[in-house]
Amino acid sequence: MIKGFCSVAANTCMELPLSTNLSLAQRSAVLFMMTLPFAGHALQHYEAGIEEVKWTVSASAVQCELKQQIPRFGEAVFMQSAGGELSFVVKVDQPPVNDSVALLYSSPPYWKPDIVPRELSRSPLMKGKTPVYFSRKVALRMLYELDQGMQPSLHFRDWADETEDVSVAVSTVHFRDFWPEFVSCQTQLLPFGFDDVKSSSMLFDSGSARLKSSSKRLLDRIALYVSKDPSVKRLKITGFTDSIGFRYLNQLLSNRRARLVSKYLISKGVPKEKLSIQGQGERRPKLSNASVKGRRYNRRVQVQLYR
Repeated sequence: MIKGFCSVAANTCMELPLSTNLSLAQRSAVLFMMTLPFAGHALQHYEAGIEEVKWTVSASAVQCELKQQIPRFGEAVFMQSAGGELSFVVKVDQPPVNDSVALLYSSPPYWKPDIVPRELSRSPLMKGKTPVYFSRKVALRMLYELDQGMQPSLHFRDWADETEDVSVAVSTVHFRDFWPEFVSCQTQLLPFGFDDVKSSSMLFDSGSARLKSSSKRLLDRIALYVSKDPSVKRLKITGFTDSIGFRYLNQLLSNRRARLVSKYLISKGVPKEKLSIQGQGERRPKLSNASVKGRRYNRRVQVQLYR
């Protein structure tokens, strides 16, 4: 026996055998897909069943993640890095081979059949293992919808030959049990991130190997970040001088400046084995030594972080 579902919006019908093993959630997805502009094709629906829903939170001072596994499809991730903004991505098991477009809807779970779905946003689907990305505004709206018992769902044509419609839903089940932990992590993130400290320069007075107060504050920030981010594997410390004086003495001065910065970072808890030190003397000037300004910026130590 055949049961038909028809969409006035799409001006089409879909037939499903009553004997099909579709779950209630999948039947709900079928009905919803019939309302979309591109409906009328076969349906692929991906969603964790009630017994399968698994939220996890990864928390540190440099990265917060709230994740849900989507069986046979991939992983939905809300994330925020230190110094950055909230975002939402989908990591997929099988990356798309062509660029396309996805519609993002707030969809009711099957136990709320009277609520009308509504479109939240649209996004390009990009090639690669992370084809879906939404920035803070949309990601925050998705969190609010989940908190209200709604389910953010993506809808697009399949990545093989675009002959089937695909629906991917983030389940609201157990969401409220994990969201507070994610919010708590967000409030404890460092106010600056890797990009803010990955390359820093400390300036020196002419002929001096003494750290200024501003340089110490900058090094304190670097040391704090390194202590919180285990992915930082190496710090390269390079000393420089201007071209005033003898080249040999400038080489020695650049070495002293680099060692001074290294000792300060070690005193702040940075492991010695992560540091590499070198002096460049008056080589590789940042600006021309022909001007006072140029010489001021050339008297420096540069600290670079590597993951």
